[in-house]
Amino acid sequence: MIIVETSKDLFRELEKAEQLFSNGSIRNGQKVLREVLKASKSLNKVSNKLRHKINYVLNESKYFDEMSSFATNPKRDNLINEVNKLVSNPIKEPKKHAHAIHNLQRQWQLLDISGKSASKNQWNKFNDLSNKAWESCKDYFEEIKQIKINNAENRKNIIFKINNYVEEHQKKWPTIISLSKFLRSTYDDWQKFAPVLDSDLDKLKKQFFDSRQPIINEIKTQEGQNKKLKEDLIKKVDEIDNENNDVAIQQFKKIKNEWSNIGPTGKKYEQKLWNKFNACADKLFIEKNKKIEEEKLKLKNLNDELLKGDIDINTVIKELPTFELTKRSEEYKTISKSIRKAKEDQFIKIKGKKIDAYKNIFDVLNKQADIDKAPNIFSKEINQSFQNKKTDKNMLLYQCIKLEVLAGIDSLKKDQKIKNQVQLELLSNKFNKSSELKINDVDSVLRTFIENYSMHDSNDDIDKLWKRIIKCFDKLI
Repeated sequence: MIIVETSKDLFRELEKAEQLFSNGSIRNGQKVLREVLKASKSLNKVSNKLRHKINYVLNESKYFDEMSSFATNPKRDNLINEVNKLVSNPIKEPKKHAHAIHNLQRQWQLLDISGKSASKNQWNKFNDLSNKAWESCKDYFEEIKQIKINNAENRKNIIFKINNYVEEHQKKWPTIISLSKFLRSTYDDWQKFAPVLDSDLDKLKKQFFDSRQPIINEIKTQEGQNKKLKEDLIKKVDEIDNENNDVAIQQFKKIKNEWSNIGPTGKKYEQKLWNKFNACADKLFIEKNKKIEEEKLKLKNLNDELLKGDIDINTVIKELPTFELTKRSEEYKTISKSIRKAKEDQFIKIKGKKIDAYKNIFDVLNKQADIDKAPNIFSKEINQSFQNKKTDKNMLLYQCIKLEVLAGIDSLKKDQKIKNQVQLELLSNKFNKSSELKINDVDSVLRTFIENYSMHDSNDDIDKLWKRIIKCFDKLI
């Protein structure tokens, strides 16, 4: 109830109503407006300025009523048509018929909660048709009536729960998030218990919204307090003035942490305040952004040099840790990808050279190439081979098959017996932990091959063996 002292009091209340309309609290704004209209009648004289203000806010209220009617009236007309269909063509099963009527009534009542109440003409038409529709399932009517009575009891329990919550917390309210969650959960529960008897509907609806009002008021109070706190932080950011840019940024980050610990300010202000907060900090990042752009340009140039081969990959890798500000930039990702590619190319190149050197072993053994063309780890065995007068062909075949087994390459069918012997040897050596000699790696096998070869009795069969060995290099080297 408004205590009227002067017209100024009514002006303040009208502005409050406008603010509520602006925030989307249409029903609360209309409630304040009704109080103003009632209070204005007690004034001896209503000034033209106050009358114009009242008319202006009254027109706003009517506008919202019209918007609500515009949104809900077509839905109500549709519900009237649906219940009329049930009158003219009842569902054969009374239970399904009753549930259909119950569902339409529930939808009608939910429209009354979410928007402007139906016109008297609409309500009378819907109510009359609903009563006619019920006639075909009178026996089931009592069951539905009991459902409505039970729904009303459940809604009373929800109102009781909200009132208890308010009484319990009003001395020390929880945060906005907790309050909002409670309002949402009770509203969801409320929606579950519809419809109720028409005689209970308006009374319960008023009690429900009245019980929620203290919580809504507290949310608005906290939002106002949070708004003030965030405006103060914006001012603090605006006042940051430190010659050391890094220190200034650290100061901003500290204030930003304070911001994150403050609750919301409501949909109307939250995003605006956040944008203003960040806009004030933009000046602090000008120097840092300049350094970031310089690093990005340097990364791009390094990448170009690496791709052209103008710079060594190891030099680039050593420089990477210096790019602290751009570790997550696209330029950093690009050069990292280029480094991986360069390493792969380098590996393939080194592997290719090594394989070529291993392939040269046979030419060196036959003195068709200089000894330095083969890997120098085999120099002793190659010189020994030059002294050999005869080749141990069985040993060469055995070493060839061993390399094929190690490489996972199928040997010739005719060599299956030797392959079995090789596999048995490899298995025995695997479990013979006392053996300290490396006899099953590619270099050891090749040493045995070289030691048992003599260029004096080379032939096509041995040439074919070497070609089989060459196929193992890609897998084993």
